[in-house]
Amino acid sequence: MIMNKWSLLLFLSFFSSLASAQEKERKSYIMPYVGWNQEKLDWNIAGNENGQYPNVLSELKWQQLRGPEMGIISAVSISSRFQVKWDFSYQAITSGKVNDTDYAGDNRALKTAEFNLQADKGYTIKTRLELSYLLWSNQTFSFSPHAGYFGSYQKLYMLDGDAPLIPGKELRSTYKPQWHGAVLGLETNFKKENWNVNLDISGMYFPQYSATADWNLREELRRPVSFEHRSKGAGWDAALRIGYQLGQRIQPFVSARYTQIEAGKGTDKLYMANGDIYKSRLNEVNSTSISFGIGVKILF
Repeated sequence: MIMNKWSLLLFLSFFSSLASAQEKERKSYIMPYVGWNQEKLDWNIAGNENGQYPNVLSELKWQQLRGPEMGIISAVSISSRFQVKWDFSYQAITSGKVNDTDYAGDNRALKTAEFNLQADKGYTIKTRLELSYLLWSNQTFSFSPHAGYFGSYQKLYMLDGDAPLIPGKELRSTYKPQWHGAVLGLETNFKKENWNVNLDISGMYFPQYSATADWNLREELRRPVSFEHRSKGAGWDAALRIGYQLGQRIQPFVSARYTQIEAGKGTDKLYMANGDIYKSRLNEVNSTSISFGIGVKILF
């Protein structure tokens, strides 16, 4: 009985110290930043809905999609423990390549066509809206789980290279992939004197994937939607930020971020100009991005 009382007192003492740590004011802030981002995205489809004839019929790979990125992160404290956070970024794609390959045999055998084209146009928009909770903190460390919504929206191009794909015509095909869904994560913050190191690791749980394409040189296909993709996936995201406190309200920082999302088997719908619709299996979609940036955190 005495041991139970002591255990209860120790537990209450610990919880009270935890609560007092949580009661420290969480300041609202805004963080504009600029940087450089590189992405890649690839997908492939089978010959029919069962993944056969062949198991990989067509494959497209966008690579080295590079360009400047700008964004803003803001956080509004609604209590000593809770913050609402919003992250928005825009990347202009200024360089990139795309490879389009078709096959007649299983396992990418019997290549029937291959085109290496330019993709130096387009954009990527990413947004996240989350609720963050200060779970524990002391003078050096703090841990804040968070949950919310994320979305990624792109417009990718297939453009002529040095010579036009079809003489007398301009290739300007587009592919518009979208990811959106729930996100869960844990933000860890380390503070030593004026230095601040922030590591945020998130998991994206079962995001929905959808995409529409406009193949402008394929006259037998409908426009502006020539085909569409739908699937579900999963992914993760890691962000590192290192800042230095100048005064009470200003903190310049450098940052790095890596994101990887994958979608599994889904559907591919091909729309013909005469009204016919053909279905096949979307085998997979893979998307990765890495970015580096600089910015300033302004506390309120």
